[in-house]
Amino acid sequence: MRHNILSKFLFAVALLILAVPVAASAQVYRDQSYDRYDNRDQYDRVSRGAVRDSIARLENSSVRLENDLNFTPGRRVLGIFQLRTVDNNGIAQVRDFRRAVRQLRNNSANGRDLSGSMDEAQRVLDQGVQLDRYLRVRTGSTRVDADLSELRSNLHTLAEAYGLNLMY
Repeated sequence: MRHNILSKFLFAVALLILAVPVAASAQVYRDQSYDRYDNRDQYDRVSRGAVRDSIARLENSSVRLENDLNFTPGRRVLGIFQLRTVDNNGIAQVRDFRRAVRQLRNNSANGRDLSGSMDEAQRVLDQGVQLDRYLRVRTGSTRVDADLSELRSNLHTLAEAYGLNLMY
C-alpha cells in the first residue's frame, strides 16, 4: 500500500514539474499578444520608427548604388584593353528611385498617420522592384549585387509597415 501511495505522489509531482513551464509560456504568449494588438499607440510608434529607418536606409543604399554604377571598373579584353561601360538608363532609374524615396520621406514626416503617404510608398515599392529587375540581370558587380540585396530588404520592411504587397 505504501508503494502505491508513493508512486501516485511521484506521478503527481512529475506532472506539476511539467505543467509549470507550460503555464508560464502560455502566460508570456498571452502578454505578448495583448501588447501587440491592444496597445496600438506603441505599435504605431514602432512601425513609424521602422518606416523612418527603412527610408533612411533606402536613401543611403540608393546613393551607394548610383556611385557603384557610375564607377564600375572596366572589363579587360584579351588582357590588354580595358573597356568601361556606363549604364545611363540604370543610373537614370536610380535617380528616379531616389526622388521617389525623398518624396516619401517628406510626406511621411509631415503626418502622424502612415496612410497619408500610402501612394508615395507604393510608388517607391514599384520603382524599387523595377530597378532591381533591371539591374539584377545587367551587372556582374558584387558591389551592385550587395546594394540591391540591401534595397530588397528595406523594400520588404517598408511594404510590411504600410501593409502593401511587394510584387516580385
